[in-house]
Amino acid sequence: MPSYTQRSLATLRDRRIDEERQAERALAGALAAQREAEAETARLDARVGVARAALEDARGVRPAAQSASAAQAERSFWARRQVELADASSALATHRAGPLAAAVGAAEDARAACARARQRREVVDKAIARREAVARREAERRAEAEIDDRAPGPRPRPRST
Repeated sequence: MPSYTQRSLATLRDRRIDEERQAERALAGALAAQREAEAETARLDARVGVARAALEDARGVRPAAQSASAAQAERSFWARRQVELADASSALATHRAGPLAAAVGAAEDARAACARARQRREVVDKAIARREAVARREAERRAEAEIDDRAPGPRPRPRST
């Protein structure tokens, strides 16, 4: 890190804190979008379950067709159930591959950006801490030197007569 004055380091720290807060807000938004996508996944998964259960329930009640029109109606009924199940499964797969994957990726990117922002702020905090430690050591050295300068010199020898 280049040499900065104390004031410019404080300003830089303020900017890094603002960037970190902005990254945290972006992460919160990305996590909210991910939760919404996961809720939609659960809704679509429930829809697949309902379609599958309707198909299974209908299989249990299968009266024999008595006429051609009844047979045609039965085939149409089964085709609708199969289409409902296929549509629900397709919607779930499309959602998982599209919006859910995008939301998870955005949340991971936001986490990484938040970590980078935190690291950048910590670098500035460490630079400030080093600068303050150097200033503290210099002040201690100056105080010690001042005490040494004030110490009385050697005592004069008493005269012998």
